[in-house]
Order: sequence, then C-alpha cells, then structure tokens
Amino acid sequence: MKKTAYIIILICFTSTCSYDKINDSTGNESYIIWAYSDIQPRSEAEKTQYKNAVDDMRQNFKQIDMSLFAGDIVQFSDFSEIYQWFLDTGREAPVKEQYEIAGNHDWRSIDLYRQKINNRLYYSVARGNLLILMISNERPGRPTFISDETFEWWKNLVIKNQDKIIITVTHGTLEGNGISASCLKRLIITDSERFINVLKKYRVDIWISGHSHFPSWLPDMELTNKTLGGVTFADLGSIREEFLKNSESRIFYFQQGSSSAAMKIRNHSGKKFTSGSFIIPLSHPFRF
Repeated sequence: MKKTAYIIILICFTSTCSYDKINDSTGNESYIIWAYSDIQPRSEAEKTQYKNAVDDMRQNFKQIDMSLFAGDIVQFSDFSEIYQWFLDTGREAPVKEQYEIAGNHDWRSIDLYRQKINNRLYYSVARGNLLILMISNERPGRPTFISDETFEWWKNLVIKNQDKIIITVTHGTLEGNGISASCLKRLIITDSERFINVLKKYRVDIWISGHSHFPSWLPDMELTNKTLGGVTFADLGSIREEFLKNSESRIFYFQQGSSSAAMKIRNHSGKKFTSGSFIIPLSHPFRF
C-alpha cells in the first residue's frame, strides 16, 4: 500500500510540474542533439511508438543537427525486418546525421546489426569542439560488457582531448554514479571502476545511457557528479512506452560560445516537453 501511494503521489506531482510546449530553438547558432534509446517493438502496435516519436520531431523541430541512439532497436524476433524498419522510419526525422551503438538486445542478432546498422562497435565523432565517444555492448547479457581494449581506446581519447567537450554514449551506465539505474547490476557497465578512476582525473562533460526504460519522473534520472570531475550523467529512458511511462527522449542544446548546455525531456506520447531545462556545465565554451 505504501509503495502504491508513493507512486500515485509522484504521478500527481509530476503532472502539476510539467510544462507546455517550449520553443525548440535557443537561437540561430544552437547545435541540437536528439538522444534516444530502447525502441524494441514486440508487436505491430508498438512500432507506432517510434513512428510517433519521429513524427513529433518532424512536426515540432525544423532541424536536428545530430541524433545519438544508445542501443536496443530490436526485442526478440524479426531482426532483419525491424532493423530495416528502424532505418526507414528514422529517415523521416529532420536529422542531419545519426549515430548508433548496439545494446544487449541487438546482440541477439549482432551480425545483422553490423550489416544493416553500424559495423563499428566503438568509434568517435568530432563536430566543432565536441568529441562524442560511442561504445556498444561487446557481448550479450544484461550488464554492459566493454572490453579492456575498448576501455583503453576511450581512456586515451579522453586524456588526449581535454581541450574538447567530451560526450560518452553507452547502453548501460557506470556503477554508483548517482543516477537511479546505477545501483542495479543488470543495468551497469561491468568493471565500471576502470572508467571511474579516469573520471576522477580527467574531464568528461556528459555521459549518456539507456537500457533502464525508467520514466523521467523518477528521482535522479540526470545529475552532475562533482566527485567524478563534474560529468553529467543522463538516463534516456526509452522510446517504447512502459507501465506508468510515456515514450521519452532527451534534447541537448549547445549554444555558440556558451559554457553550459541545456537538456530537455521530450514526451513523444504527449508531443511536449515535460520539464524545464536541466543546465549542464561544460568544460569549455561550445564552438562550432
């Protein structure tokens, strides 16, 4: 009973604190990134949730500079068809360029993923003074496994690019980083301590993850961890609707010359933002 009452209170609180639609533009020099994850349709009806998200972006945003997908396109069957459907549907979004990583479910058909979606399991993207490090799961299973080889690749790029704004994208999150998902073994990166030790010495600005499917109204879905050098961790929730959860993603706004970025939660089910901006401190002013 107490748990049920707590959930009802949280729902009432978040519904009164939601905001109406906010203008998608923060100025002509804004660089906008759409970050989302966990589509995983289990039926034809659930496919409409990704289509609705894409329609929402097309109808309410003139242009998205980049999209970052944090893993799990498929659920448990029809892999080839769903991967192609993902590509075809995504092309309707007003996105200039899209980048993806593989999640644990994508490993159920990883050869098809690499053939149809992205052959690289880890890679970097540089735009202006943004450096984005994309790291897929490297084996099946709920915890996110990242090899020592890939970790060393990430570590070396972080150390050598401290003059950049660094974003890391993984499917699971780091253990004990403070966000809600970080205390559950099935949702974290194995041997997270490797990464944490680097973060204590070298700055990473933003760490984006999916995998949890948690709703945005839960506490600590995003936070700036000062004990880990000021990195902001953000859980993307999921595109797929769940019990007590809408289809959600995150929009990041980078303003030319600004030392902070803004993140907003997008509710695709309701075609609106569900909160004001979460302000992210950056290590350097954004330049593009």
